[in-house]
Amino acid sequence: MKPILEVCNLSTNFHTQDGIVKAVDNVSYNIGRGETVALVGESGCGKTVSALSVLRLVAEPVGKITQGSVFFDGVDLLKLPENEMRKYRGSRISMIFQEPLTSLNPVVTIGSQIAEGLETHKQMSHHEAINEAINLLKLVGIPHPESRVNDYPHQFSGGMRQRVMIAIAIACKPELIIADEPTTAVDVTIQAQLLELIRGISKELNTSLILITHNLGIVARYAHRVFVMYAGRIVESGTSLEVYHHPDHPYTAGLLASVPRLDEPRKLRLEPIKDQPPDLISLPPGCAFEPRCGYAIDQCRKEKPDLIEISRNHFSACWVAQKGHKPWQKKSS
Repeated sequence: MKPILEVCNLSTNFHTQDGIVKAVDNVSYNIGRGETVALVGESGCGKTVSALSVLRLVAEPVGKITQGSVFFDGVDLLKLPENEMRKYRGSRISMIFQEPLTSLNPVVTIGSQIAEGLETHKQMSHHEAINEAINLLKLVGIPHPESRVNDYPHQFSGGMRQRVMIAIAIACKPELIIADEPTTAVDVTIQAQLLELIRGISKELNTSLILITHNLGIVARYAHRVFVMYAGRIVESGTSLEVYHHPDHPYTAGLLASVPRLDEPRKLRLEPIKDQPPDLISLPPGCAFEPRCGYAIDQCRKEKPDLIEISRNHFSACWVAQKGHKPWQKKSS
């Protein structure tokens, strides 16, 4: 089956006073129709910027997509003029942003914000769009949608605002939804409800879903495939089952080791990854994870590893793993 989205050799830089930040560095991945994939990694690894690059929402002139292609249903989005790109945003590709309070307009009613996309892309009248907005609010579980449609964002709780963001994202029945940390601002109980809601809607509409998160528990339950990012690059990819049970990169193993597990003693201490993520302005010549890695060899300090298939459909950018040695798997088992 041909993928709905193919990202090829994508790079995005930010020009700052201190130098050029390589936020996304030669990233490639794809997603099939109806598939859910996850982009995971620490804060600052490039997950959100890679998603914003797909929609060409990187703020210029500071930010710039320097190379690559983004094929959506066979069309390279990076080559489209801006007026053509607007036809894709919100209509065929939508995004659930991380902070609903800052993403929603505080002086416009919820109903009007949902209706805007319907009026623009579906050519509905304002009255038709407001009626559809009421139906969408009901679908995402907001009580009394007939009255709440006239409320403003500050009148909603964090969880309810996130539900409004989901309603906006699904309004035009897109083929691809990018969910950027969709449960960051809500408590654990609401997190589960929102994730089940997103998964249910994506299944009902046969919508592809890119889930951006640092919560590995979420990934295990909802994603078919996982792309692990570090310092702007994908360092491991594979099915959720393979990545969780047989991590082929020490960074992935470190992420997994820092997550509490119910099958281990309660008093067992979690093992955080030592030190801090690298400075993206001055990355080391070899593997970016080498200064924090306890398994590095001399080659790791000198050469940057490519993403290579280690086993069937399981890829890793690690010299040690590519030589057939995976000591971190024994430690984490």
